[in-house]
Amino acid sequence: MRQPVLDPVAAQVVEYLTQTMNVTSDSEPEKLREAFAATTAWLREPAAPPTGVRAEDRTIGEPGNPVPVRLYTPAGAEPQDVVVYLHGGGWVVGGLDTADATARAICAIVDAMVVSVDYRLAPEHPFPAAVADCATAVRWAADRRPRWLGVAGDSAGGNLAAAMANRFPDLLDGQLLLYPALDPGQDTASYRLFAEGYPLTSAAMSYYWRSYATPDHYRDASVAPILHEELSALPAAVVATAHFDPLRDEGQTYAARLVEAGVPTVYLPFTTLPHGWADMTDRVPAAASALIQSASAFADLRDRAVGEPEHGRRTRDVPAQRA
Repeated sequence: MRQPVLDPVAAQVVEYLTQTMNVTSDSEPEKLREAFAATTAWLREPAAPPTGVRAEDRTIGEPGNPVPVRLYTPAGAEPQDVVVYLHGGGWVVGGLDTADATARAICAIVDAMVVSVDYRLAPEHPFPAAVADCATAVRWAADRRPRWLGVAGDSAGGNLAAAMANRFPDLLDGQLLLYPALDPGQDTASYRLFAEGYPLTSAAMSYYWRSYATPDHYRDASVAPILHEELSALPAAVVATAHFDPLRDEGQTYAARLVEAGVPTVYLPFTTLPHGWADMTDRVPAAASALIQSASAFADLRDRAVGEPEHGRRTRDVPAQRA
């Protein structure tokens, strides 16, 4: 069987990123955040923000625990559907600005309001702070009584999105997980194959997991969604992975488990891309295509659900694609 080959344009980006985002065991969070912001700005430099999407910053939640969000709405009529978007960054870096382009793209492709969440970051605010902030956003979105409510996230945000889907199967209709971090065990073939030499290294993930939660928390399914035993009640899912990524195998395994549990699931393995491809869409055409395919598959799940004569939660009629 022919082995996958890294996209040549992505390879050029990977070479740059391996020099600019060097995460070590003693990295300082603030310096990492500055480096990530600068790296994201470089990745987004060539393209202007997509038109036709309006953005508004707002604060939700209780006065004692405010959660900043950025609301994106498509131009035209007020959308009936809402997606809560949770950014990546190892629970340590990232925010509304670094996630802006991806949130705008999801808004435009899915044709839904997107609620991008500026959850609290570790290590200053370890687990369960981020989970609590994301839960606040899901409840706020649900209170708007949308026709259809989804949750989406990439990397660490994919972890949080999976945690929300497991926590609120009665509120959420869909989940979009982009190369999610699901297993703190870090003991898979992809972790060994891609331990270094790519934007996300095994050492970096060790740093991020350690910053986010203690080893005792690793047995908590809210931290490690791979540990959830009962998945049959979960909302329909799109799980997208990158081949050149330590997290590849856990995403594939989770998608297969969702299928086995009877959850309508679309698994999209992008065999030429590295971890973090959603941030590379302005420089890597294959990454742009991957985001379009992933968000379009998510929109298809929604369209199948709301197309039913009597739309209800946890629709089960979407054909599953086995991982």
